[in-house]
Amino acid sequence: MARLYIVWMIVLGFIFNSCLKEVSEPIEPAVLKKLRLIPTDPVNVIYLNFKNLKKSKYWNDLLVKDLAVKEKTSKIIFDSLGVDFERDIDEIIIATEWNDFQTFIITLNKAYRNLELKQQFNDFKILIDDKILFITNDSQRIEQVENNQFENSFTRNPLFRRIINSIQYKDYFWFVTRNTSIFLNLMKDGSKNDEKIENLFRSINFINFSLKFDKDLSINSHWECVDEYKANLLRGILNGIISALILTEPNDPFVNELSRANLYIENKGVDIQLKISKERVNELRQSIIANKLKRITEYER
Repeated sequence: MARLYIVWMIVLGFIFNSCLKEVSEPIEPAVLKKLRLIPTDPVNVIYLNFKNLKKSKYWNDLLVKDLAVKEKTSKIIFDSLGVDFERDIDEIIIATEWNDFQTFIITLNKAYRNLELKQQFNDFKILIDDKILFITNDSQRIEQVENNQFENSFTRNPLFRRIINSIQYKDYFWFVTRNTSIFLNLMKDGSKNDEKIENLFRSINFINFSLKFDKDLSINSHWECVDEYKANLLRGILNGIISALILTEPNDPFVNELSRANLYIENKGVDIQLKISKERVNELRQSIIANKLKRITEYER
């Protein structure tokens, strides 16, 4: 009887944990096709769907200011194109590489013929296909795309399927990085544990963040490790950091929300899942911790 009870507890536990994890959204075939334009091994990939974001109740109150083009290279590109960041664009994909090559894939909401676009500016060249602009400072990549050569493509990266499948929300915003040093610098505190943390971060293949703007703001982050053992170590460190923040910054709005997050092991990685109401999202603008994180990631990007 005791044995049967234990079996039932395991089964029920499995069902309960499965319910906590939402099914990852499928990626649109049109987006998948555009990702072929990105080179094999990008450091960062950012996806923004303005068409969907503008439909959300968060657009006017929260998103317009936060999504303003502030990064220098991106601002030069949009200014040079003559494209209005808010009015003319449905979707943007941005990829950066270790060698400073950058790729911009811009989907317009009108035919390019209705806009006065330049074919080249500074070191960047543009390929135009109806409403899609492919922009890069990598001349070799331009030549490959012109000749429909996609052998050296992001979609051929051995980690590509794991990266895409681990992105929880794909319809609004997602961000993938292999530059784990952004977060490593946040976790080091000058103690003897720094070396252990550095070694652990070398075992991280990639980190992603994705957002869903629905009734609530849903946030998911996946930290993919080389194996489940490393993932368990990482979950312990992340839980420790959250606990320390709760003790040192108990009144910070972002820390209060983070304390409600679910952390669990998922496919050799750690998933962080969090939902925040629109009313509480407004309070996050007053968070010292959230603003520090935002400044660090903007600088690194």
